[in-house]
Amino acid sequence: MLELINLYFFYTIFIFSSIGYGLILTFKINRAHTYELGFIGLSGIFILIILSYLTNFVFKHGYVHNLIIIIFGLFSFFYFFKKKFFKIKSEFYLLISIFFILFFGILFTKNHDDFFYYHFQYTFSLIEFKKIIGLGVLEHGYRTPSSIFYLNSLFYLPGIGLKFINGGAILVMGFCNLYLLHKIILKLKSNIFDFVFYLLLLSFTFINTLFYRISEHGTDRSALILIFIFCCIYLESINLNKKLLKQDLYNVFNRLIVILSLIVSFKSFYIIYSILIFAWIIELKEYFLNRKFFKEILLKNYLVYFCLLLVFLTIFTMFLNTGCFIYPASFTCLQSFDWSINVTEVTKMKEWYELWSKAGATPNYRVEDVSHYLSNFNWVWNWINNYFFNKISDFLLALSVILIIFFFTFNTKKIPNYNNKNKFLLLYFLLLLFFVEWFINHPALRYGGYSIIALMLFIPFSNYLSIGMQNKNNIKIKVNCILLLTIIIFLSKNIDRIFNEYEKYNYNPLINPYFHIIDDAYQVDRLLKKIEEEYNYSNQYLILNKNLLDKFK
Repeated sequence: MLELINLYFFYTIFIFSSIGYGLILTFKINRAHTYELGFIGLSGIFILIILSYLTNFVFKHGYVHNLIIIIFGLFSFFYFFKKKFFKIKSEFYLLISIFFILFFGILFTKNHDDFFYYHFQYTFSLIEFKKIIGLGVLEHGYRTPSSIFYLNSLFYLPGIGLKFINGGAILVMGFCNLYLLHKIILKLKSNIFDFVFYLLLLSFTFINTLFYRISEHGTDRSALILIFIFCCIYLESINLNKKLLKQDLYNVFNRLIVILSLIVSFKSFYIIYSILIFAWIIELKEYFLNRKFFKEILLKNYLVYFCLLLVFLTIFTMFLNTGCFIYPASFTCLQSFDWSINVTEVTKMKEWYELWSKAGATPNYRVEDVSHYLSNFNWVWNWINNYFFNKISDFLLALSVILIIFFFTFNTKKIPNYNNKNKFLLLYFLLLLFFVEWFINHPALRYGGYSIIALMLFIPFSNYLSIGMQNKNNIKIKVNCILLLTIIIFLSKNIDRIFNEYEKYNYNPLINPYFHIIDDAYQVDRLLKKIEEEYNYSNQYLILNKNLLDKFK
């Protein structure tokens, strides 16, 4: 029981420290007039990731380094919280409730398959070494770094050790839930039941019922969750009935670029979603045609440079790992460095990723003629038989259940309303383009399919629900029922999972609530320390290449 209390203690420390950095960004750098703790928490994660990237060029992320980072965030939290408490009091209680419920999601002993393959080892390398150049030559998993590893490396502290270095995903999910719930509650209080209200509610339900298993989040689902938040903010800002004030537009823009830069840093190929920022500017072009305002929001906005810095650090780190700016896009690779991955190997890896996502390869199976399989949509039927009817059909069934529940809960007699002209066509068109790109190149749900497919269904369905007139008292009861049902599903699925892990692995969170660390998790660390000792790299950057590794393997 003491270990469970210890885990919860550090869990809350990391939450408050993240909020502390978010408060610095909000009130000192951004100077925004916002008191939304959900976005403040995401802003704190944004700052922590930038700090983690920058400091790793100079220091390893050991106890001393991490204590300084986390304690500074706590001081910031208490300093600002004391001054702003009455403006965020009600949301603070909501935050405590959300993260208490989500705590059940981090009680597990078994992580997903990729965790010990490279997630844990990559994070541990940040703890044991300062920046390693050429890390990608170890294995292909190390060639696609995610900023969530850099965030997790900061959670290595005395008293908890390595037991929370998969905790970044729960913080992202928690702050996103807080943002969604806060917006839903505000709309309920204001009796605003527009289509964004239903989209917020659908997004909250989706995230907590389909992404309930935190151990499976990896590097993908945090970015997918943030895509829902991005689209909700985008659609709400372009559908306001009143003229946006300059400060409101400034705040919306800052939220969008912070969330977008986080999405790209979690999974670099999501850089394609940058198009959405330009679409948003086009939607609100009447504001941006003012040259003075355009300069102020882009050129004189410090937050723009912080976001560009995070994207740069993400791409530069990938380059230092592989010699490629966007791996595995071979045209972005430079071959003149010792640590550069051979362009032939990069092309093969791109082919492998495509083959895997198109059901041409599994742990126990691989098609013989790869080039024929991938050309001219020859893969489609096999993909339908082996992936669509195993994964996507189940996913569509889950989405259908959500939509049916919402239909029977909120559907009312439709009254023609010619003023109901919600703007979402440009965003929806871009989602269709993303869907086509997803289907042609990497049609696996984890590579963007979850959010694209869900949003393509949720947006028009939300628009349909918003047409009818709702009884204000009845809808509040209905919304509370949906929220309660979502929480019950999340808790029941996680409690059932804990009982299953108790039977399978003898996992008892009351005695030992931490995930199990296998001995193989340290094999890369042992290899790197051998190289460091042999070549006396202790006072300089460790630079890896294939010939060096062949000597020690």
